[in-house]
Amino acid sequence: MLRHSMRAWILVVPAIEAIVKDLEENLGGPTQADCSDPVNDIVRENCKQGSPATEWDINAAGSSSIQGFATQSSYVVGEQVLFKVKTSSRKYRFDIYRLGWYNASGARHVATLRPSAALPQEQPECYKDDLTLLVDCGNWAVSAAWLVPTDVVPGIFFARLVMEDPPEYWRTDASEIMPSPKFANRNWNYSRMPPCGPEQCPALVHAYGAQRHLSGDMMSNALKEPHASHVYFVIRQDVRKTDVLLQTIDTTWRAYNNYAAPSTYGVLPLARHNLNLSDAWQNRRAYKVSYNAPLLTRDTRAVNTLFNAEMPAVRWLERHGYDIQYWTGADAHARGEEIPRRARVYVSVGHDEYWSGEQRRHVEAARDAGVHLHFWSGNEVYWKVRWESSPVNGEPMRTMVVYKESQESFKIDPEPKLWTGTFRDSKAFNPEGANPENSLTGTIFTVNAWRHDALEIPGAFAKLRVWRHTDVALMKLTQKAVLLKGLLGHEWDEDLDNGFRPEGLIRLSETHVDNVQAIVDHGACFDSGSATHHLTLYKAKSGALVFGAGTVQWAWGLDNFHDSVTGMNNMWESEYNTRIGVDPSGPDSVVQQATLNLFADMGVQAPILGAGMVRPSASTDDEGPVISSVSMMADSGPRKNFVVRATDSAGEVAAVEWSFDGRRWHPMKRQLREPDRWSMETPTPAFQGELELWFRAVDDSLNIGKISLKRGSGAQHVAAPAPGPSMHRGGKPDSMKGSGRGGLGLPHRRDPRTDRDRAMAMPAGAGSHRREYQHFYGESTDMVSEEYWSSDGAWGAGDAWREWEHEGAGLEEGGWAPPPAPASNFGDLERRIDTMSQEFTENLRRISEKDNEKFDLIFSILQQLQNRQAQLEETVRVLQTQVGATTTFGSVGSVSTIEEDVGSVNISSPASGVAGSVTSGSSNMVPVSNVMVVCQPNGMMQQMQQMPQVMLLCCAPDAKGSTQP
Repeated sequence: MLRHSMRAWILVVPAIEAIVKDLEENLGGPTQADCSDPVNDIVRENCKQGSPATEWDINAAGSSSIQGFATQSSYVVGEQVLFKVKTSSRKYRFDIYRLGWYNASGARHVATLRPSAALPQEQPECYKDDLTLLVDCGNWAVSAAWLVPTDVVPGIFFARLVMEDPPEYWRTDASEIMPSPKFANRNWNYSRMPPCGPEQCPALVHAYGAQRHLSGDMMSNALKEPHASHVYFVIRQDVRKTDVLLQTIDTTWRAYNNYAAPSTYGVLPLARHNLNLSDAWQNRRAYKVSYNAPLLTRDTRAVNTLFNAEMPAVRWLERHGYDIQYWTGADAHARGEEIPRRARVYVSVGHDEYWSGEQRRHVEAARDAGVHLHFWSGNEVYWKVRWESSPVNGEPMRTMVVYKESQESFKIDPEPKLWTGTFRDSKAFNPEGANPENSLTGTIFTVNAWRHDALEIPGAFAKLRVWRHTDVALMKLTQKAVLLKGLLGHEWDEDLDNGFRPEGLIRLSETHVDNVQAIVDHGACFDSGSATHHLTLYKAKSGALVFGAGTVQWAWGLDNFHDSVTGMNNMWESEYNTRIGVDPSGPDSVVQQATLNLFADMGVQAPILGAGMVRPSASTDDEGPVISSVSMMADSGPRKNFVVRATDSAGEVAAVEWSFDGRRWHPMKRQLREPDRWSMETPTPAFQGELELWFRAVDDSLNIGKISLKRGSGAQHVAAPAPGPSMHRGGKPDSMKGSGRGGLGLPHRRDPRTDRDRAMAMPAGAGSHRREYQHFYGESTDMVSEEYWSSDGAWGAGDAWREWEHEGAGLEEGGWAPPPAPASNFGDLERRIDTMSQEFTENLRRISEKDNEKFDLIFSILQQLQNRQAQLEETVRVLQTQVGATTTFGSVGSVSTIEEDVGSVNISSPASGVAGSVTSGSSNMVPVSNVMVVCQPNGMMQQMQQMPQVMLLCCAPDAKGSTQP
């Protein structure tokens, strides 16, 4: 019998090996790590034995009897990590762990150290600032130090501070007086409970996940040593480039921290709190928070901590063997210029809500240098922060400042040139101007907490390459995939056409949800509404791909080991009842494969594949889609409705965009029942004239196809949408560079392919015709066709052609001569615009030489002028192309003088003779032909324009010389 069994195994083992080999060949790679010959340090590290969560986790933010922090947010190998701890314990230790996969354990014990200070160690009271509610514990003494060994693999680490006092020193959940409600059932009547220990109070409900304090295996998930807390830090590696660089959301951890003070949200109350609103420390939000303090965020907002989204992201990335490094949000501010030298893909994950302006500029520069970006985050890049040194010991970048000025009616940050509100805010007193987050990430926050929604993929999206090797790709058009519930949560974004949307952006999914808590302004107010979520992807000019998940919990689809299933505790549990555990709903194989696909298209492959995953190949498609037809719906009223069809030979059409002029592109709506059909409706018409529309398609490899220009004679002219404050997002406007043409001068049109400007030369005669442009980009060319249509929607059949030919350094017109232009004084308008720009430039230069502060005030005015430049260009284009019309612009106003003391702004109109002066404290309406400028006494400006494309601005300072309202 034994011989028979052995013989059977001899036959079976080769068969099993053959099956495994065949499986790996079909899937494209190994499904387990080869620990005998690891391909990189991450694979080698995760071959080591991990530690169970019952050993390294803590209850929520841990025991209140032992809390501490590290003196830096990150260190490099060979540096010394310094810990500062406050506790009455006479015996405790530091257990150091590294987060990772470790065969699903999630962390590995790296080292143990003892306090270097004599115990019990007395620590002074933390520094407190009553004005900003800052609490800084940097005055604590060092408790211990860990010299990071040279063989440690960099990553996210934490020290577990473990109390080892004899049992008689313990009280229930470390409370030194009586059973603490922090770790007990809130329905227990503590007022009648005498001080007691565990032996006297066996019926207390303990905070072991959802477990009750019962016998048997109900305590199998209990912490081995519950009287502990965590201190988080990152070990960096700065000397080589890796495939992936993951950034922690430490700025968000800190923004929600309630240690000894309100957070940036004030006190985060739960049901058992009785707030004293007369106490300034309870009824206000903090304007500054310190990294020199213990972290209690997991007590009140576990969704904003390491174990909600970062933990599953780290586990999944290291499980697949990606060559990965880590750093903090603070690092992205301080050394973000290193990103292109350090990573091929940069990953933001979770509730990555708080960014400094420098951090954002660094990440944008990395994108523009070719670094691919993954935003596995929601409500990301929302609040703009700045950094200060510690007021206690002067340590740099230990104080995060965020006044949240978007929630105020006037500027409260004492730094006049800096803004600490939302990035998107366009308030007049924002000195930096609006720059919504979607210009970087592709999506913009709209849906507030607490959401626990599933992500949906209608059949119209099923053939996009991001879904290759998944069940989604097999769906019929009428089907819809519904992915993991909670994947959209606890907050999420939308893709909005707000003037900052990246060109060529494609949508990968569509989920509509009603009755959400939706934002209605720039960061202060929410109301019940509906929202539509899309996963997005776009390609920067550098070739870098940018994926926007637009949700805090994308990582829940990658791995199911995280803190909370819903982001909120059940009503029968303690408010602080938070333990890491397995989410029975996840992960989601579609999310996992799609993420592998995205990495592959970015040139990064996973050395190890998860079970059931397929190794994807990068796209080889470099041919753009083609617009096959454009039709205007008859009798569509003052708004014109258009339907576009597009095809792609090597992939799938993923987006169709339209534009008035090839400068600002807008998305068309995909018809879910006819995925090759796209529709749009023009904005409200402004005046009679000629309508020109540009169309182009984008495929699922982010190739942008040829532009199709359509022009309608006799149709209602539709004014281009207001460009908003997108012309200049930092630095001096073009008009400060000494050229009138660059700022408010002659209109230039950007070549859509080269992104270079060229002077416009538009036809000014009658007759329907078709023409082509030829755009040059390096050695390649693109032909761009244009057609005319009539007011009834019929396309013109004209046989006139126009071509753009490359001659020398620019694009010159040839091949077809336009009819003579009608009589007009357009040249006079050009000269006046040029003069206006040059005068403004010279006046600003003169002021800047004498007083930089006054210059900044006027510079803010000029920024707003620049924000309207595109509108002016559109007006000029219309004037140039109107057929048989004579337009008089004899009374366009100009800024004639700006007094050096910035006490007044004079406005004059040369043709009409109407002149006005706006001075401090006045409230004048100054009529200028085609323009009405209103200046309020406090300097807040408004515009009333008869013709919105031609305008002037004024902003008179108040008695103190301030232009702020």
